[in-house]
Amino acid sequence: MHKHKIISATKFYDSISDVYDKMIDFEKNLDLRFNAYKELFPLPGTVADIGCGIGLDSIALAMNGHKVTAFDISPNMIEELKRNADKYQVTIETHIGSFTSISPKFNTKFNNVVSVGNTIAHLDQKELKSAIRKIYKLLQPGGKIFLHILNYKLIKKQNKRINNIANRDGKIIIRFYDFLDDRLNFNILSFATEAPKDFKLITTCHYPHSKNEINSYLKSAGFQKVKFMGNFFQEKFNANESKDIFIEAVKS
Repeated sequence: MHKHKIISATKFYDSISDVYDKMIDFEKNLDLRFNAYKELFPLPGTVADIGCGIGLDSIALAMNGHKVTAFDISPNMIEELKRNADKYQVTIETHIGSFTSISPKFNTKFNNVVSVGNTIAHLDQKELKSAIRKIYKLLQPGGKIFLHILNYKLIKKQNKRINNIANRDGKIIIRFYDFLDDRLNFNILSFATEAPKDFKLITTCHYPHSKNEINSYLKSAGFQKVKFMGNFFQEKFNANESKDIFIEAVKS
């Protein structure tokens, strides 16, 4: 069993902010999200992006005409977002903070709230329940929540420890899991192809929330019209095949 030191999500993302764009293939995924959000949120409005990272979703939403407010616990990620926003010539309001630390001044300010990129996997059960209640407060009546998490039930069933291996500009980036009883350790190993012994390995926790668990938290918070999808383009979720769980619900 891998015994590397586990660090907080804040330190984890601070430490990979410089390679994150290479890790996720920014431009390819920006195009995908631009088209997906055009269908998901056809009317321009106000959107909060919680766990915004380096700005993939925020920029796609802004390019679709939305007024975006982005939140992330990692100051380094926020700085990368600002650079990317300048690059793509969009305006995004940014704040450093988590679900729970978002100021009450934002309550009922948003038409939509998104949290994509497996952000909610960093929250334990109590934290996720609290986060969903917080999102409910942020939304205007009739507003939509849009969440994403990996389908951990399928990952564990397949015993799929390797999440992804990427070779970007001479740098190898390997994402992999350690399976524990109540959570997973999520690891990122990176090194230059010419100097593999000079590697960096970082580890943080993921919590494998299930579809039923998330559904119960949404209903408990007051959300209605809960819909589960297998990808960005709203195809039906299949527990035995879908790699991702996308969740849409509406504030009553």
